[in-house]
Amino acid sequence: MGQKTAGWNRREFLKTTASFVALAPLGSVAARDAFAQSAGRNRITVAHGVGVYSLNPYAVNTSPLQAVWGSIMEPLIDADYEKRGYRGVLAESWQIKGPKLQFKLRRNIRFHDGAPFTSRDVLASFKRILTDKQSLQAPNLQNIGEMDAPDDYTVILTLKKADANALEDINSRVIMKQSAAEKMAEADNRPIGTGPFKFTSWERSGQFVMRRNENYWGQAAKIDEVIYKSIQEDAARIAALESGQADIISNIPPHEVARLKANPRIRVQQVQGLRPIFLVLSPAYKPLDNLKVRRAITQAIDRERIIKHILEGYAYPLSGLLSPQVFGYEPGAKAFPYDPERAKQLLNEAGFSNGLEIDYYSPTGRYPKDREVAQVIVEQLSKVGIKANLKTPEWSIFNTDYKNGKYPFYLTGRGSLTDADTLFQQYFRTGMTKRVLGYSNPKLDELLDLEQVTFDVKKREKLLWDAHRIILEDAPAIPLWNAMDIYAHRADLQWSAPSDEKVELKTAYLRTKWPR
Repeated sequence: MGQKTAGWNRREFLKTTASFVALAPLGSVAARDAFAQSAGRNRITVAHGVGVYSLNPYAVNTSPLQAVWGSIMEPLIDADYEKRGYRGVLAESWQIKGPKLQFKLRRNIRFHDGAPFTSRDVLASFKRILTDKQSLQAPNLQNIGEMDAPDDYTVILTLKKADANALEDINSRVIMKQSAAEKMAEADNRPIGTGPFKFTSWERSGQFVMRRNENYWGQAAKIDEVIYKSIQEDAARIAALESGQADIISNIPPHEVARLKANPRIRVQQVQGLRPIFLVLSPAYKPLDNLKVRRAITQAIDRERIIKHILEGYAYPLSGLLSPQVFGYEPGAKAFPYDPERAKQLLNEAGFSNGLEIDYYSPTGRYPKDREVAQVIVEQLSKVGIKANLKTPEWSIFNTDYKNGKYPFYLTGRGSLTDADTLFQQYFRTGMTKRVLGYSNPKLDELLDLEQVTFDVKKREKLLWDAHRIILEDAPAIPLWNAMDIYAHRADLQWSAPSDEKVELKTAYLRTKWPR
């Protein structure tokens, strides 16, 4: 396996391709030849701003990387966004009775090495999620008290407390072989699952290669080989697509959309994503323990201006933390509005008439134009007397550190969100995680406890509305926008862009004729 430690940047890409895109116009013979060569192979290369930085499928919880693992190892259930529910994958049916979840598993499914899939593999996988020191998914299964497998095709999970949103915790948790799960780190040398693709190779640069599983239990994939690679810079990803070195790229900068749409060999897809983008203010760090300071920062941010001038309108402004597709959304829930004069007044009332200084962390290459967004936020804060020291760690570091409470003030998003409970529990429930370190509100905790055991849909929704209002009033987070996810891909690829950032190729295929 390779020993690179970071994804491609523009300089590295241009070296690899001998400055191809910088020197060759799109309509040139060289460009056509590159596309033709790419079209001649039944292989798809997907370029993201983040790469697979571990061979442990439970050491990641980022949507694009979950798609990689979900192609090799499959979950019991997966989200059905159109129906606002779930669809069975390895589970053919399930039921919830109080604190017990029962899953009936599909029969005649085999792992890539020929071993049969049984309930014992499910239990071993869930136990590893809970006990593996590298696992970032353990919080999702914390409510499981007991796990039983009365037969090879039945799994019974007994929860510590009843939870109306319990299926969301099981959603997307992939299953590996029992023998592999029990070996912990040793199992990560050769991942084996039941999915439509088999693992081929991995490099620490983030490149991950898989090939079609010819003996897949469901409808076999039509693509022979899929390569996921990390190209952090937007310009380098676009250059890779235009040169035929990548076939699908994500996070297209808004200013590039019109140009890419004009290229007959490229198709652009835009989809309203499920991810709310927001800022986190952790009260464990002074002066963010002061409510007036948190509210001042909230009222210093002009999200409308950022959407218009930086994202060029390719986003949906959020007044609260939830988008309309999410259960628990209420149009009347609104954060404190942009008002820089009021922000200055609040800082003065908080004892910071001369301003204050704070470290602000932002990922780069993870969300559309995240670096530029971070720079504008720094500028907006400076206008009310707040000096924000911008820090931009690479994603693999950022993704670990913010979950461990190491950042006082940072930008993030919560992907694949279908139910408000998931966001509220993960970020704002006392003691649940360290994402918003130091935040606690007993009234909010009471509401969240109550909604989890309320199975009447309308009553539960009302409880989530009330919880949302408390969070917005306390201002431990600042709503920004709901992302419009923009993808570009080779025009002969038949593929639908996802709303949850999970680029999967299970049903994709290449059309026989290239557009002229």
